[in-house]
This record gives sequence, structure tokens and C-alpha cells, in this order.
Amino acid sequence: MKIAIIGAGVAGLGAAADLKGKGHDVRLFDKGRGAGGRLSTRRASSPVGELRFDHGAQFFTARDEGFRRLIERLETGGHVARWSPRGAEIAPGPDGWTTTMTTPEAADVWYVGAPSMNSIVKAMASGFDISWGERAVEIERRADGSHVRFDNAGRQGPFDAVILAIPAEQAGELLEDISPALADEAKAATTAPCWAVMLAFAAPLETGWEAARINKAPLSWAACNASKPGRSGAQTWVLHASPEWTREHVDMDKEDVAAALTDVFCEMTGAPRPVYLAAHRWLYAKTDVSAGSPFGWDDTRKIGVIGDWRIAPRVEAAWQSGHALATFLAD
Repeated sequence: MKIAIIGAGVAGLGAAADLKGKGHDVRLFDKGRGAGGRLSTRRASSPVGELRFDHGAQFFTARDEGFRRLIERLETGGHVARWSPRGAEIAPGPDGWTTTMTTPEAADVWYVGAPSMNSIVKAMASGFDISWGERAVEIERRADGSHVRFDNAGRQGPFDAVILAIPAEQAGELLEDISPALADEAKAATTAPCWAVMLAFAAPLETGWEAARINKAPLSWAACNASKPGRSGAQTWVLHASPEWTREHVDMDKEDVAAALTDVFCEMTGAPRPVYLAAHRWLYAKTDVSAGSPFGWDDTRKIGVIGDWRIAPRVEAAWQSGHALATFLAD
């Protein structure tokens, strides 16, 4: 079959690898400028030099046997490394912030891309025909197959099948006219937004931990990005706001978000003012309500739908979703 996959993240690339291995002709399209998505890496200049931030997904696990084999290959190739930060749980209390040191579960090895998070997607994308900077705006089923219209490339096709590997909200809009049942599945899933803040300091911070989950506060996560394998240079940190705080301030100016969440971090840790700070809003960051099945398939229109939102908010779940649909089509 000739198959178009819209979305070249972990789900789309995972499906593409399986389908290509079965002899299918696969072409991928992605609205981004390059590999990454929520595994993106932000680059910036600062008074302390060039900076890199993993401002989306912070790490991932590999519990599924098939996904673990992929990660082992990528680790051997130097695209993935293990991260073992000192962990903590932090919460505000009547007398200030309470910090409890934690130990990761033995079964949950934390992996990161090396030397940056988008390295895993770049490695998975190698060898595929991918059109970047292409946003799909319409899918049409004709007698000769499916055609997809894009912002820049115009109408592409025909394809025997089309697979959407994009956030639920975007999938729901694209499917509304051609596959109402799949559109309803996508609309039933909900995704929480997340404000991310990137900080750099002139000197290392003495926090006693490198990765913290934060409860009952505007922040839900803080991590020393510089502590990850392959990172060097300035003392960089990434903060994630809680879903509740993000929803309440989703339309706030980036500069105001960065200032507000930096204030919380400095109060929590006693850190000095950073020499660099910036914010990024992830509108589709973490699945709240999943679709409840690994993939969706409209056999009449030959359209598939995959993504972590089908299962759970994990990088591994995105791969599992793509793998499940590819296996279904191969059978």
C-alpha cells in the first residue's frame, strides 16, 4: 500500500518503520520545521553562552518489550542515554517549602535523548521521505484513493490509506467532514496544556536534587537540564507549570509567565535571579482523558488515527499506538 502519515513524531515514525519493514510505500508529512514536537530542544544565546533546553518531554521509560528493543538500539547508536538524577517531592507548607528526597522505582529506568531530547526523533526519522512545514487541512476520499491537501504543498495523493499521528484536538478538526466516528473519538479525548519556563544561571544551584515533582503549587516539575547526559556548559533548568495554573493563565504573555514561575522557583530553592529566562506554551502537553484504545481505524475511508492520547501521556505509549496500527494493517 501507499500510505501517507501526517505527523512525524514517535507515533508516526514508529508506525512508518513497521509499515516500511512490511514492504509498504510510506510518506510522512509534518507541520513542524524539523524533528522534535514535544521532544523538541530549544536553543538560545545568553550572557553565559549558547544554551539548550529540553523544554517538552523531560524523560521517558521503556517497559514495553518492543519499545525497549528500539531504545536499546538507539542507546547503542549514541542517540539515547540513561538519566539518574537525584529526585525530590516538594510541596508548600505553613513554614515554607517541604522537600522529601525520593528514589526512582528500580524497574523504571529514565531515558533521555543524547545529546538532546530531539535526538531520538532525528534517529527514528533517518531514511524516511518526510515533508516538513506541511500542515494538513483536508482529507478527501476519491475513486482512486485518498488525497490530502496541505497549506504549502497543495493536494497530494492518491494514497491507499492515511494515518493521522497528531494531537487529538487537531485530529478531531481534520476528521470532522470525512470520518465523523473517528472525529468523535478524538473530540472525546482531552489534553492539558502546559507552560514551560527555561532558566540559565551564572553558577550551579545548591538544591540537593536535580529533578523534582512539585505538589499544590503553580509549578508541577523542575529539573536541572544540565544534569542530563551529554549536556554541558551553563547551568540550565526547565520548569513546568501545573495543568491547573496553565489553564488559568493560558493566554498570559510569555514574559509574564516566565517572571511569575521564576519567582516561585527562586522562592522554593533560594536561587538567585537567572541570567536568562523564557517561556513556551504547549497547548497539547499531557493527555487527561484518553481514547481508550491503541488506535482508531475507519475501514471504509482507510483512515487510521494514532498517538499517545489514544493510550496514556507517555512517549512509550505513542510508539505503542503506532506499532499497534501498523501490526493491524500488516495482518
